[in-house]
Amino acid sequence: MTDDRLLPVVVSGATKGLGRALARRFAGLGYPVAGCGRDTGALQELRAELGAGHRFDRVDVTDADQVEEWARRVHADLGAPGLVVANAGAVNAPAPLWEVPPAEFDAVLRVNVGGVYTMARAFIPRIAEGGTLVTVSSGWGRNPRAMLATYTASKFAVEGLTRAVAEETARLRPGVRVVAADPGGGIDTDMLATCLPDEHHTYPTPDEWARTAADALIHRLPAERSEDTLILS
Repeated sequence: MTDDRLLPVVVSGATKGLGRALARRFAGLGYPVAGCGRDTGALQELRAELGAGHRFDRVDVTDADQVEEWARRVHADLGAPGLVVANAGAVNAPAPLWEVPPAEFDAVLRVNVGGVYTMARAFIPRIAEGGTLVTVSSGWGRNPRAMLATYTASKFAVEGLTRAVAEETARLRPGVRVVAADPGGGIDTDMLATCLPDEHHTYPTPDEWARTAADALIHRLPAERSEDTLILS
């Protein structure tokens, strides 16, 4: 994506953490932004803060029909996006795998992997020529983290899924790139507080991180298909 075209930016999981920070940063740079999440109050706050020219909608990324309908409305309202960030994420409470409740295991996989699927399914056909789908991975998607096996498994899956989909788009939508991105290090989010309760506050805030991350997403996306994970810090 180039910063002179100002094509719309789409961000899932935009109501808190990294997604909210990215949405605010791109809007501040002049991009039309479409964001989704499940927190109605946070969505209303974003609408009030960022004003006209953007849209923020209540969407559950684990529901393929909801995401498809949202993508249709975003395309009709703002146009073909130049950047789609599949950011929505969930993490399990640290525990050995055999103590993770089945519902918690399922929920993490449904958001972290299923949410990438629904975003790719709905938006790859609608991304502008030269645009990019970015899936948010993690360093723990390449280096396993004990006590977070569920989250680790989900991010390993995101890395593999992204590489496979990148091959598919190279063949069938050669003007569209699909890239996995690692936020880089740690960022002081609610999710990191769950994982590292004693040290999350020592890491940069999401807004601090977003200044560098948005620049990377504008200027440092690979020009051609790459199996390397983009580091956003």
